[in-house]
Amino acid sequence: MLVRTGTDADAADATAVVRQVLLEHGLPFEPAGLDADIVAPDRHFSGAGGAFYVAVENGRIVGTAALQVTGPARGEVRKLFLLPEARGRGVGRALLAAVLDAARERGVQRLTLTTRVRYRRAIRMYEKAGFRLAGTARKPRGGDLGLSFELDLAARSVPERPAGLPRRHLTPAVAA
Repeated sequence: MLVRTGTDADAADATAVVRQVLLEHGLPFEPAGLDADIVAPDRHFSGAGGAFYVAVENGRIVGTAALQVTGPARGEVRKLFLLPEARGRGVGRALLAAVLDAARERGVQRLTLTTRVRYRRAIRMYEKAGFRLAGTARKPRGGDLGLSFELDLAARSVPERPAGLPRRHLTPAVAA
């Protein structure tokens, strides 16, 4: 598996990955709305100071991830999606690492991301990387408000969960 910089030449295959994963989880693909960025990644990510990455396996794109710069020293992790066959093998961690490296290179100090409660494995990955639950998302997708997470890249180290303590589970009030 190779993680490399993506371009508009990868847009059709990257869009197919995002569409497939959203539909798999019962969420709509919105090419004129929340998903307009994946249709033209050079303009939305790379051309705007961010970065776009694809994970390629056997010549096929199996995952996507992007950094969108949202302001001075601020950014957002966007479009981290994996096909089912790429899950559980470190592909998501590799894509997230590429985005985090790109954020640091660009002087981003605060990163946010939005995800859905149904993506429990992804949430665990984000929390292991130091992201912390910050509230609900600004824009719903298919009636699902989603969750917002933040990471302080300016901190010297990623906070760790002390050994022996149980994982924090999302409460129904937050997850609703």
